[in-house]
Order: sequence, then C-alpha cells, then structure tokens
Amino acid sequence: MEREHTVQVWNQPQQLTVYQKSKSVWVAVGTYMGERIEVKGRTESQALGSWREAARYKGG
Repeated sequence: MEREHTVQVWNQPQQLTVYQKSKSVWVAVGTYMGERIEVKGRTESQALGSWREAARYKGG
C-alpha cells in the first residue's frame, strides 16, 4: 500500500510516495531539484525524515 505525503524542504512543499517494503523497512521516494531520491527507514516517519534530510543535503 502506497501513501502520498507532503514534506517541507527549505519551506517548499515536496510530494513523496511512501510504502512498506517489509515488516521493518519503509521506503520514501520523491523527486527534488530534478533528481529522484529514494531512502529507507525502519518506520514510515523515519523514512520521511530521512528523505527530507537527503533533499536538504542536495539542495544546500
């Protein structure tokens, strides 16, 4: 099951898709500044937070 989320990166809303790959692996996928970013986390919120940090790193 995929879910759509909006996160703020440098005060700009970004659309992400998050899905559960396995019991303890969540994946967040989205495009930021023309680049696809995909990160994993142990929870849905951790995956979202990791994606936000990865996008900030690219855009910083």
